[in-house]
Amino acid sequence: KKTILKKSEESKSILNIKPKVTNMVCTVDLDCVLDLRKIALKTKNSEYNPKRFHALIIRLRNPKTTAMIFKSGKLVCTGAKDEQTSRQAVKKFVQLIKNSGYSGIKMKHYSIRNLVAVCNFNLPIRLESINFTYRESCMYEPEVFPGLIFRPGNTKVVAMIFMTGRVVLTGLKSIQEMERIHNNLTYMILNTNNLI
Repeated sequence: KKTILKKSEESKSILNIKPKVTNMVCTVDLDCVLDLRKIALKTKNSEYNPKRFHALIIRLRNPKTTAMIFKSGKLVCTGAKDEQTSRQAVKKFVQLIKNSGYSGIKMKHYSIRNLVAVCNFNLPIRLESINFTYRESCMYEPEVFPGLIFRPGNTKVVAMIFMTGRVVLTGLKSIQEMERIHNNLTYMILNTNNLI
């Protein structure tokens, strides 16, 4: 009876665990050709070395984000932990570019390209059992990499599952997709750890 009680308590605590977004990558089209050297000379915390990398890199302290700005007018923003912060950062980057002499630029086609989320189930996960049960979607070679790589269904999402209970999700396009994949992983972990 004690083992059944312990299993039900563990499964209830696992169901309350939610993933946390650690990085959001988004893109915006500024719809004009940019002179990156001119922008670099007029902005602080910027770095432009076309021999090393062909984009201008600008860093913000608040919110702590980084933008890669390309000559074509494409802007890639990384480092935000939610969509509101991401949009706020993009607006600040656009304002910096406007202040550099491009007052007519507009933000077009804001799009989230990738979310990285992390959660910890706080219990040992039987990776061999997951690999056996879901072998068509898994790659597990503990001699090469300590985690199990799981690719759920028809998505580009990758879940790295570690024996310690830590899970890293990458390739997500939305919070809804993150929640759906997380729910599927939770069921999979409960099932393979014999907690349901």
